Amino acid sequence: MTFKWLIKRRHRKDLEEIKRKIENVEKEAKRNKFKRYVVTLYYLLPNFYKRKIEEEARYSNIEDYPYYYSQISIISFLLLSIFPIYLFLIKVSFIFPVLLFIFMLIASLLIPYFSLIMSAESRRKRIEKYLPDFLILVSSNMKSGLTIDKAILFASRKEFGELSEITRKAAYEIYSGKDVDDALLDMSSYIKSQIFNKTIKLLIQGLRAGGNIAKLLEEAANDIRNTELLQKEIKTTVITYIMFIFFAGVIASPVLFAISVFLINSTMSMWKIDVSMEEMLKEYSVMNIMTIHKPKINVQMFEIFSLISLMITTFFAGLLISIIQTGGYKNALKYSPIFMLLSIAIYYGAYYLLSYLFGNMLI
Repeated sequence: MTFKWLIKRRHRKDLEEIKRKIENVEKEAKRNKFKRYVVTLYYLLPNFYKRKIEEEARYSNIEDYPYYYSQISIISFLLLSIFPIYLFLIKVSFIFPVLLFIFMLIASLLIPYFSLIMSAESRRKRIEKYLPDFLILVSSNMKSGLTIDKAILFASRKEFGELSEITRKAAYEIYSGKDVDDALLDMSSYIKSQIFNKTIKLLIQGLRAGGNIAKLLEEAANDIRNTELLQKEIKTTVITYIMFIFFAGVIASPVLFAISVFLINSTMSMWKIDVSMEEMLKEYSVMNIMTIHKPKINVQMFEIFSLISLMITTFFAGLLISIIQTGGYKNALKYSPIFMLLSIAIYYGAYYLLSYLFGNMLI
């Protein structure tokens, strides 16, 4: 009895394992089918744009980039289309929501590409952070008598993160018989870093010339560290300009627009007067004493203009701060979206605060 019971139990476990495997296969098949539908968006893009996406995906170390791009693009489009739909529902002019909808569609196709650029930039920073220590370690290994391939392999430690993976791969390629120059150049093609690429080219030239490679690597490491210190000093000196741009674009502009919209709404509400007062104004107008007309101001359009102006202002504020800090525009992709959301939040917060404090006095 015990033997038969063990056989039945083992058989039941095998059946449960088979069922789990079948369920996993079915889930994977459904996931792959969904991915095929999603990835269709990527293959509809122009070839030159796909080449740029592939290049940035290689620098970001993202293998499944078609699915990555399509997924972010669809999510971005769904989120960005909320604002045009809202304008259409509140019955704003038909042309404006349609134009804004087209703009949001183009933006949703560009956002994944910009996210890849940001991912490649953050990866570059992580690699450059450990590069001086790595070069010093390679130099120490070469001083102890190791060849360049063994020195790189033994210096590829886990604490160096992604840099160790790239350098270990290059060392294995050199072991397998690949030319040293080609292996080092392939290593630099996966990192979008001028510092790293210049270091690799300097190393290749040193190997060809037969110079003191260990000393060359030490000097390169010291130069990289000095460059990092210089960049930090530059950031501290321009902090005043950054604070001024941030205050003017992200804080002052939303408050001023909120005050303007509140005053316009208050002024328009003052014209909601009773019939007797309106007849008296007409009599004065007939007697040529004074002519008073209700101002023709579209408050709704002015609010839309305020929001668009804030988005444009904060976008260029992020761009300016990025250029001042790093000399490039790539960090604007990190600053501008946050500035836009923050300015809109300050705008609505200031408007509702004014309505709460002064609404009863003016209206």
